[in-house]
Amino acid sequence: MLPDHLKRYPVLTGSSRRSRAWLALWLPIMAALAAFQLHPDCACCDTPATLPNEARTSTAVESEATSAGISPAASGGGRAMSTSLTALIHSLATRDTLTGNWFGVRSAMESHGITPALTLLQAASENFSGGIRTNRIDWRYRLDASLTFDTQQLCGWKGGTGFVDFMAHGGQNPANDLVGALQAISAIDQNPATRLDQIWYKQAFLDGHLWFKLGRIDATYDLDHIRDGQPFLNGSFGFTPAIFVFPSYPFSAWGGEYSWSPLGAITLRGGLFDGNTENTVPNVASTDPNAIENPFGILAITEESLNWHLGPGHLWGTMTFGQWYHTGTFNTYTGSQVHGTGGFYGYLDQTLWKAAPAKTQTASRVGGFLHYAWANSRLTEIDQNISGGLRWRAPIPGRDDDNIGIAATWAHLSRYAQTPHSYELAIEGFYSAQITPWLNIQPDLQYIINPGGTYQNALVATVQVAIQF
Repeated sequence: MLPDHLKRYPVLTGSSRRSRAWLALWLPIMAALAAFQLHPDCACCDTPATLPNEARTSTAVESEATSAGISPAASGGGRAMSTSLTALIHSLATRDTLTGNWFGVRSAMESHGITPALTLLQAASENFSGGIRTNRIDWRYRLDASLTFDTQQLCGWKGGTGFVDFMAHGGQNPANDLVGALQAISAIDQNPATRLDQIWYKQAFLDGHLWFKLGRIDATYDLDHIRDGQPFLNGSFGFTPAIFVFPSYPFSAWGGEYSWSPLGAITLRGGLFDGNTENTVPNVASTDPNAIENPFGILAITEESLNWHLGPGHLWGTMTFGQWYHTGTFNTYTGSQVHGTGGFYGYLDQTLWKAAPAKTQTASRVGGFLHYAWANSRLTEIDQNISGGLRWRAPIPGRDDDNIGIAATWAHLSRYAQTPHSYELAIEGFYSAQITPWLNIQPDLQYIINPGGTYQNALVATVQVAIQF
């Protein structure tokens, strides 16, 4: 049972889903904040830390203990306990992962070319106005357990990388339950599922200028990948919703990819994928009805990129054009069938400002992006998508891994869908704080105009927490 002085807080005593959602989300946050508050050497605190016990005279310690009614012997035991607690908190606050080195097992695996990772991504969202409903919090999570293999370290084979990722997702989908939006409030918003998400092998040649990848692939890591759009939560910044057959979370696909940089400024990428994204082995939970079912279809994607560095600051930029075609058979809004469909997209991603030194990857910088995509309006509800935004990395000196951003994504709705409004517009602002190397907290606010082309404008607040175990 809870002590009486804690029963006044509803989040600790409530049995509602809202209370449980916020409790699950905030427990790791409060633990991390407590670590920073208690750690006397915390660099983020401007107040000078109290001198450690070793630097204080025994007379001063005995005087403090006596004035507090504690015997010097007892205070010595307290000092030992305080020192141990401080060391533990410092270790938690500075280690790369929450669970550490696993008594040397993790470092031993990495020395042989095997890198394990366990990542928990969870988010809680509340809609304050409009949409489908308010006064409810939707909580969801994504858990990934993965292994990365470096073949050169593992067996002496140069240029090879293997990867396997097992994914579990659960919870609610606020885009469907709270807002009625067609664009996902968060990129992890999908129906509950547990499956093998990725398993592939990648072989690089010519010092990485040419590579091939084969297996079950999430294509968004290599194709239609906008660098400055990645920190945003809304799913449309991860990849455009106009490519409704795109093999990405949670519907990765079997296939192959390639990338070739014949010149430093030009990169050619592409892939061939199984067009049936439901062909997942194994799928130990549920089969999502939104997956594409075209067992005889093949999806082809190609990209052409022009890359550059501008001015003395070497401001990186890229312009990419992409085309895709699916050979499957699709039903149209008019009741007929279409054999094969395609579309195109393009984006500009440019660093606008960067602090010195120019070559430092973690230097503070501001980047902007603009993206457009088109698809057949007879087949998909979102037939055009325009998005753009600004992202500032390391906005606060000394916090190199923090990000702040603002962006908007406009989705034009097919006239065949016959929605009351012809578009949906989502405007997003966020701040991503890297609390420790293994803990990231990202508050996010989105204003959605015409959710689903049907509902009233909605205001959605989200807190996302990422933990590296």
